Parts: sequence; structure tokens; C-alpha cells
Amino acid sequence: MDKEKPMNVSMTSLFGTPVMQIKLDLDLEKLTEFSFQIQKKDKKGVQHTTRGGWQSNNVTEENHEEFIRLKKEINQYLQIYHSEVFGSMEFKENIMQGLDNIWININEKYHYNEWHLHPHSTLSGVYYIKHDGSQEGGDILFKHPNSDYMRLAHWPQGVIEIPNEITSEIIDIVPKSNMLLIFPSWLEHKVEANLKNNSRISISFNSQPILVEKKSQWLEKK
Repeated sequence: MDKEKPMNVSMTSLFGTPVMQIKLDLDLEKLTEFSFQIQKKDKKGVQHTTRGGWQSNNVTEENHEEFIRLKKEINQYLQIYHSEVFGSMEFKENIMQGLDNIWININEKYHYNEWHLHPHSTLSGVYYIKHDGSQEGGDILFKHPNSDYMRLAHWPQGVIEIPNEITSEIIDIVPKSNMLLIFPSWLEHKVEANLKNNSRISISFNSQPILVEKKSQWLEKK
């Protein structure tokens, strides 16, 4: 049995890295069709961290009906993340999160994304349109900000059977279709290779704080 904590002891978790995970209920067929339509119009796309896959340019202004629904969902949960994580902070003005850019990822078999972070933004995230929910489809991996220390110096070799979310060098999440993830933009991450014959489709995004006069006005606009 675990020993009770002494009354004179308190624990504070410093420098947290919250990752929000949400299950949405959007029309995946419509969003798949939308993604391939954008790829057809923009065959070249852009090449940043992807290896073999295709990424679109910024599609923030696209007016596809289901994509607009997705943006509204993302904005809603960005505000929830902001309130939960940044709620104890003091700002000079009324601050909320605003979508800065958003793009589509299509990865076929053996395509993957290298380790990277998202500069010039506060929060980032990804919404999965098409993923079969297996590791063969490609996990998303998050790296501990002090991963070198966790790997080399924190524990004697062979002592840990299973690390936890504080001591792990890398934590992986197996995506599923209609899953939305939101995390700090400075959190380094990668996407493992798609080993399936099916396309893996997702939409990634960045946000940053914006000034608003009234929260209700911001929500009405979005």
C-alpha cells in the first residue's frame, strides 16, 4: 500500500506541456473530398518536414462547408485550451487565440514527417480526417523538451520498466479519424511512416494570441 503523503509536503508541477485530445463528429467523406480537391488544384504544394508526402499551402480562406465547420470546432477548442492553460496569466489586453494558418497533409505508403516544431505561433494542432487508428498508419510522437537528459542521465540503466509522462523521452499517440490534438507550438514532434496502402489525411494548424474588444464579438465572427 502506498504511504500517505506527510501533511507538510506539497507538490507543484512546473513547466507543464498540456496536450489536448478531442473526439469530433464531422463528415469525414466530405473532408476527404475537399482535401483531394485542394491537392488537385495545388499539385506542387509545399515541402517543409514531409518526406514523400504532400502538404498544401495555407487554406484558411477556403469556403468548403464542412471545412468551415472544422475551423469553428478548432477555434472553440483553442479558446478552451487558452482558458485552461493560460487562465492564470495576466495580459495587458483582452487576448484570445486566433487561427493563423491551416494546411492539409496527404501521406501515402512510406511517407512521414521529420522532427520539427512550429515557430512564430503559440499553439499548434492536427485534425485527422483519414487514419485507421493503428500504429501501422503512423503514430504522432512528442519529444520531451529535455530528452537528452532523460535518455542519458536521469536514471541508472535497466531500472525503469515503464516511464511515465514526466520521465519519458518520447511519448506517442495513435491517431484515429475525427481526432483533434492541440499542443504548444514549441513541443517537438514527428509523424512516423504510413505503412498502410491507404492515404493518411490530416489538417494541421497554428494559432497565436490576438487582441479583441469583446469575447462575444470574436465568437460571433468565427
